[in-house]
Amino acid sequence: MRAVSVLVLLLAESASAQDLAAGKDVYGPCAACHGANAEGGKGGEYPRLATLPVPYLIDQLKAFQQRRRINLPMFPYTEQRELNEGDMKDVAAYLKSLELPVTTPQLPETASSLERLEASQKVLVVPRVEGDLEKGKTAYHRRCAGCHGPSGQGRADFPRLINQWPSYLVKQTQKMRAGERPHEGDSAETDVLHRVKEQEVSDILAWLTSIQSEPPQPDEKDKP
Repeated sequence: MRAVSVLVLLLAESASAQDLAAGKDVYGPCAACHGANAEGGKGGEYPRLATLPVPYLIDQLKAFQQRRRINLPMFPYTEQRELNEGDMKDVAAYLKSLELPVTTPQLPETASSLERLEASQKVLVVPRVEGDLEKGKTAYHRRCAGCHGPSGQGRADFPRLINQWPSYLVKQTQKMRAGERPHEGDSAETDVLHRVKEQEVSDILAWLTSIQSEPPQPDEKDKP
């Protein structure tokens, strides 16, 4: 019985690895815009995708495919003939598996120059946003924490906001407030973002970028 269990575990691990390998292949064309490590590109013109939740990534790919989310550059890559549901699952799993440190990792003294260079290239440097940190923290916990978590880490169906490019978040917030991208309300007027002023957005981003190197806060929903 133990041998059977071990065999099942090995097969499962092999399938998972194969899915990640397939996902990496699917991601190949995406790297031109989103970066080799899915860190985003052009200072936030293209968002960071690494570590985003699998259900969220799949939903967004389907939104592009079904034209629920309008983004012309994404349309050719999300056509059914180019990206089927299996591909979506594979690439989402691959992106979720990627790690992007926000500080240079500690390497052993024996690490080569190449290893140090490669490690530094994977560090995500997100610029700080100016604003009132206390007001931003208060506004975030009142407006955003219920979905995106107490420190912006995201949840299964909601993306992380921390360590995402602020310029990208500002642009997407503007689209949501204008009704050009779905968010959580039935319309732009009923969406929670409709009640958030531009300065409040800046303060929220100021707080999020100020805590990007800190450990995540405990999530009340994850406590037993």
